[in-house]
Amino acid sequence: MGFLNSLIGIAKSAGIGTTKLEEAKTIAPNSMGCYKIYYNGLKYVGKAEDGLRKRFVQYYNGTTAHYPSAKKIYENRDRILVSWVVLGSGEKCREVEAQWIRELKPEWNKQRGWGD
Repeated sequence: MGFLNSLIGIAKSAGIGTTKLEEAKTIAPNSMGCYKIYYNGLKYVGKAEDGLRKRFVQYYNGTTAHYPSAKKIYENRDRILVSWVVLGSGEKCREVEAQWIRELKPEWNKQRGWGD
């Protein structure tokens, strides 16, 4: 069982699968990357150029709750699931975030440019 738990921990830290926001604030890497927020389905995608763990801590503690999507994340923080992917550059983060917004159209992201 110890080996299996180790594999699960490695997979979660790599962003494979989903985990609770509360857990992500301790296991996510300090690397830059993109993430997805789930609350009864996919609600938001974003980028974390200053580090994924830092972003998840900010969401959980409410330090970024000054804009609508972050406020929703904070208000539902104990029911939020997250997944992420580590990326090697800020440029790649911006590119992946834009692609996800375009393709997935998450409800809590701004809707400009979707043709709605």
